[in-house]
Amino acid sequence: MVSDLRVEVTDPALWLLIRNGDESALEKLYTRHYQVLYRYGLKLAKDKGIAQDCVQEMFFDLWNKRTKLKEVQSVRFYLMKWLKREIIRSLNSKHIGNNIIPIEGDTDYLGLEIGDLFEKKEVKSHNAVQIKKAISNLTPREREVIYMRFFLELTYEEICNAMNLSYQVVMNYIHRALKALRSNELINKLLLISGCTFSYLFS
Repeated sequence: MVSDLRVEVTDPALWLLIRNGDESALEKLYTRHYQVLYRYGLKLAKDKGIAQDCVQEMFFDLWNKRTKLKEVQSVRFYLMKWLKREIIRSLNSKHIGNNIIPIEGDTDYLGLEIGDLFEKKEVKSHNAVQIKKAISNLTPREREVIYMRFFLELTYEEICNAMNLSYQVVMNYIHRALKALRSNELINKLLLISGCTFSYLFS
């Protein structure tokens, strides 16, 4: 059981426990990711009620389908894609907005923005402002690659698969972002925020 462990349990470990029927692991995963998922859901739905309901429904379905869950490495990324699909379905069923959003082929692109890079409480405002300004000229796809690499900690192979991009294109996005930061000071601040080391960028 999760409560018996003294060390921090990783997301993949929690995922495995959930697949094996550990309800406390589900509670821990919910607590760990709820705020990020809710903010992301609110951004997509533009409605607090829909965002909250979809997050709750997703975790309810996760538990009910636990025996059919496949192994995943980036649990948060997987949950964000799942949540996007839930919200699209909810919006379409209610016919909210001017256009019906297509489900198929749409969930791999999360639509992350610069502000989504800075969700950790310890990030100082002046650091965030500097980095936001430095990468504001990147395309949405470039920002999303940075988010996946630094904050979701996906490997380059996982990013390529998630975004249906070649390895070289993903690497180009990383290089453009580093060029946009312009200085080692800003690069170090981004690494500090994400908890990465410089060597991690190209590993």
